[in-house]
Formats: sequence, C-alpha cells, structure tokens
Amino acid sequence: MPVEARLLTGLAIALVVVYVGAVMVLFLFVVMMLDINLERVREGFWRNLPLALVVGGIMVIEMVAVLANRYYGAVPPAVPAGYSNTKALGRVLYTDYAYAFEIAAVLLLVAIIAAIALTLRRRKDSRYQDPSIQVKVRRQDRVRMVSMKVEK
Repeated sequence: MPVEARLLTGLAIALVVVYVGAVMVLFLFVVMMLDINLERVREGFWRNLPLALVVGGIMVIEMVAVLANRYYGAVPPAVPAGYSNTKALGRVLYTDYAYAFEIAAVLLLVAIIAAIALTLRRRKDSRYQDPSIQVKVRRQDRVRMVSMKVEK
C-alpha cells in the first residue's frame, strides 16, 4: 500500500472518530431537549436485536482483521528523507478526494442545522416572557398608591 494511501486511511479513521463523536454528542443534547418518550423507543428493541448483533459481529471481525494486518501483514515501505506527511496528505485530499471531502462537510453541516432546528420549537408547557409587552407597561398599570391612617 502506498504511503499516501496509508495516510489517507489514517485521516479517514481520525475524521470518522472525531465527527461521529461530535455528532453523537450533538444528538444526545437534541434527544435530551426533545423529551422523547423512551417507552415508545424501546418497543422495537428486541425485534431489531438480531440484526444489530450481526452488524456488530461483522464490525468486530473487520476491526480484528485490520489490526491483524497491521501487526502480521506487509511491512510499510521506507520513506525518503525529505518526505512531508502534511504535504502528501494535502495533495491527496485536495486533488483526488476533494469532492468526497466537500460532500462530507456539507452533510455534517446539514446534520448540525437539522439538530438545531429540532431544538428550536416552542414548548407548550414552558412559560416565557414577551419583551414587547414588558416594555409597554406603564407605572399606573403595576403600582397602586394606598393611603392608610397612621397608627399610634
């Protein structure tokens, strides 16, 4: 495997880990703000469990294969003395994979906007203040002067 392809693979794994973590945290906050009924969500858990176990098993097998190939597979080629990881990565990323990089960025942007839009709904059970009504209030509407006799 060429050095540039190895770099791209490492970058892809790093991007997946970072962005998946960020999106999962974002979705966690969205779920917490939406007050989703967990009983309804849990209804399909046992029905989807076999498929989830199969997909999880396939992912574990793939991870073991990747790690085994790294330790018991081919020896990485020697790099020249003036080689720059950053330059090679930039060349490959912004020439060969520019469209994939842009599409991933747009998809992440759409996911963030959708998550924010879901949390910006008006809830019926929460109280809120209308600043325009507060500004229009006059003293006569709020304060009442009462005369009382002085006690001795």
